Amino acid sequence: MDKVGTHAAANAKANAMLGKLLKDKDYHELLKLETVNEVMDYLRLHTHYSLIFNELNDDTEANEVTMKRHFFRAYEKLYHFYIDEYRDFFKALFMRYEVENLKLYLRALSRNEKLDSIQSHLITSDLYSNLDYDVLNQSTNTHEFLEAIKDTPYYSTLDAFIDDEPTSMVFHMEMVLDRGYFNILYDSIIHLSRNDRKLMLELLGINIDILNVQWIFRGRNYFDISSEELFNFTLNGGKRYDYKALKKFCYMALDDFKKVVSSGDYRDIFADEDYMMERAMERQLFYELDNFTKKPGLSIVLPVVLLFKFEYEIRDLFTILEGIKYHANNISELLIRDLRRER
Repeated sequence: MDKVGTHAAANAKANAMLGKLLKDKDYHELLKLETVNEVMDYLRLHTHYSLIFNELNDDTEANEVTMKRHFFRAYEKLYHFYIDEYRDFFKALFMRYEVENLKLYLRALSRNEKLDSIQSHLITSDLYSNLDYDVLNQSTNTHEFLEAIKDTPYYSTLDAFIDDEPTSMVFHMEMVLDRGYFNILYDSIIHLSRNDRKLMLELLGINIDILNVQWIFRGRNYFDISSEELFNFTLNGGKRYDYKALKKFCYMALDDFKKVVSSGDYRDIFADEDYMMERAMERQLFYELDNFTKKPGLSIVLPVVLLFKFEYEIRDLFTILEGIKYHANNISELLIRDLRRER
């Protein structure tokens, strides 16, 4: 099948899945509810989650994992519409879930926890994986963990930190895992057709800009990380902030950094209190995605937008479930979507 036909079929499938996502009216209804079971009942009776929730469950973390796995299985079906470099691109997207799984292993092992506790939280692919989870699950320490991933793309970047003290080791390993993932994703994008490459590099660049702003702010504000180390762990490939800009950010005063960011495309990131910054960043990207769906012509955009939008939906639902469980008063303010925003 030619690329136009491939995109047409994949876009039709992605459009159908996007159409099933919850609308603002669903969130308004959910926020009126008072118990976790009432929320789950609404999802079971009135939304696409009826496919997976046959009975009520008040375990919010288990519900979140169930929703993620449901989406992942549905999203994997898009892989079959593509061949060659486009399948490589989807494989690169799937690797992010492997990276998050590896982080769970690292954190558990650094705390001397048994790995049984994390296995129910893993999101794994039936189509493609670099990891042998049966071997990983037998690890009792980080040395055995590294041995279990020796023949994977992740090993070489992690081995350098194995002798660090546990807290520092996990921190550095998580940072290089993220950096490695974005490098692999970038390499897969540059092999796409011209239009898809342009669109995906733009979207990736916005995502990287936002992550770099978050990293620099948190490193300076909360962890007193040196400017040199901050710069060493920034991500390449941003849309607005290149190598020189990032280096300046890492060495300038924190207030000056916030002023520069607030005067540009990402001005909303620092509009709220510092503790709301992560929500503000996710909201920025959430609405940037809407602009990409308006791009003319057939492309890979819709399947990628679907990936982000579905994940954000699950995050918002988990926020609602947790907020109701712990009787939070400002749940709507914590959501990624802005329910006050006019469509």
